[in-house]
Amino acid sequence: MRKWKKPLSLALAVVMMVPLLTTNVFALYVRINSRLYESTTGNQRLGQYSVLNDPGERDKFNDSIFATGGPGSAVASGYGAFDIIWENTSGIGYEYSSDNVKPTGHIKWVLHDGVLIVTNDLTNAEIEAEANAAENPDRTRRVLTTFDVLNASLPYLELTPFRNNPYIETVIFGDNIDYWNSESVFVNCSNLKNVIIFGNGNPSASFTGDKPYGLVAGSDLDYSIVNVGGEPLDISVEIAARREFIDDEDRDRENHLADYVAYHSDNSPFNGHIYTPVSKGSVTIGESYFETTYKDDGYGRYLYYNTFIQPDTTTVAAQYAEAKSYVEDMDLPDWVLAFLPVEMGGTGTARTVDDVFDFNTASLKSNWNDGSNTGTVTETPVTEPETPVVSTEADEVTYSDWAAEDIITAIRMGYLDDDPDVFGYQPAVTDLLGSDYTRAITRGQFAALAVRYYETLMSDITGEDYTIPVNSGDDVFADSTGDTNMAKAYNLGIMGGYNSADTRAGVYVGPNDLITREQAATMLTRLMEQLIEAFDDAGRTGWTVWYADDLPFVDEIADWAYDGVRAVYGVGAMTGTSGTTFSAQSPYTIEQSIVTIMRIDGNWARAGRG
Repeated sequence: MRKWKKPLSLALAVVMMVPLLTTNVFALYVRINSRLYESTTGNQRLGQYSVLNDPGERDKFNDSIFATGGPGSAVASGYGAFDIIWENTSGIGYEYSSDNVKPTGHIKWVLHDGVLIVTNDLTNAEIEAEANAAENPDRTRRVLTTFDVLNASLPYLELTPFRNNPYIETVIFGDNIDYWNSESVFVNCSNLKNVIIFGNGNPSASFTGDKPYGLVAGSDLDYSIVNVGGEPLDISVEIAARREFIDDEDRDRENHLADYVAYHSDNSPFNGHIYTPVSKGSVTIGESYFETTYKDDGYGRYLYYNTFIQPDTTTVAAQYAEAKSYVEDMDLPDWVLAFLPVEMGGTGTARTVDDVFDFNTASLKSNWNDGSNTGTVTETPVTEPETPVVSTEADEVTYSDWAAEDIITAIRMGYLDDDPDVFGYQPAVTDLLGSDYTRAITRGQFAALAVRYYETLMSDITGEDYTIPVNSGDDVFADSTGDTNMAKAYNLGIMGGYNSADTRAGVYVGPNDLITREQAATMLTRLMEQLIEAFDDAGRTGWTVWYADDLPFVDEIADWAYDGVRAVYGVGAMTGTSGTTFSAQSPYTIEQSIVTIMRIDGNWARAGRG
């Protein structure tokens, strides 16, 4: 076991091979990227007259892009953002070559089973922190969220690695990919039918031109979904899009961005774009628009005013519903739905490529075998070590390596508090959970974790602030007063008392008592049962608890806990301490509680089925 911290982003440290510790050094990183972007559109060695037209140079370029696979392959992975170091070898100007190009490491993509996913390891908070530390925050923010495969804007240059690949059927741009660097990223991919773009910001096809179109060249799409999140578009973006509509009927259409994802070209460097509408359906979610009004200034001149209009919640909900119907028709596997929000028909359980894939091999992780999110999971034995590993620093949390992924995911999804003083994901030391997650958990701590998960999940599903009601006197027990989480868990029925009494004030609930594995199994099952009722109330019907028909355990499990063990075993939340033992009386730890709740979340609650 060790103290786990997410390392600093490769975008900051690895690429330049020196620690970026000051604002000035980080500004250098941004200037380097600005040179990179200039080189993709100007007459530089990586620009429109690039030496990458030479097969040998292109091979070296592809080596810097791909972690596995290659152009035209069915299974591949690679990087989507790059840094460049320039050399002044002639004494006159800078020289560029593919040897100078290095991936920054934070934007990655994977092609698997016909679907290409692009995501950004950096969260909104990390992007803002890095942007605010730079000389030019807006430019830095854009650099850190741009998908750039160094292709120039004209398809005849053949610089993109996503060219003539018959295995790409669906492309999804996930979290924090706000721009792509140039047009024609996907060229002549004969079986490319679906494009889904969502996240924050506004998709762009040009670093300097703000043109929200042109991602796909030479492919006929079935569906196009673009989610701009309801944010107002830059006026130059909107004008650029509107100018492409040449008649009144087109001007009245609503799905501007989604209708301009794909085009055909005759590969001439001088031709215009021939945009091709999708054949089955397109929708732009949350797109704002502007209304233009004219006013006589009294001197015979008419001045115009542009007012941005954002869609109301009813309109956005209808757009999500339309997108969901398209996603259903795409018949995507469960691992793909993990990257899509619930409102769009997804499960929202994955944010980055590494949540689902072994990036270096483009292979699904074990719990996503066969395209399903119900694969076998192996739980580490739960017996608490004789000498727990405790952090030597009071302000840092200690937890096991095997629990790290679920703990980080819990922080991302709002189920745990993040340490605001640590770059990356590190759970905060709190009065409730302390600094050692390897220790046995108390009933009060478990109640707090379960309640927070319940309320956060239901808030995500309903889109409203969801809080379990607590009436006056609900938090008064014989051995506990003022513990709101215990009161909520008791009200829900997740936890019961040790005895019967005329009033709640006479009931003992044992908030400081440690729980066993069979007690944890029972409480987790009650949590799922209560979620089913809440799902039904929210119109999310059809959920049920999956009870295993048979258990492989030969050791003793109490009769009152047996069905609970069948349930958590059935959904893959808990297995055994060995193939034949459950160790019902063994203590349960804080990190095991977090891991099992996250398994319920991913395997069951957000799995897209009940």
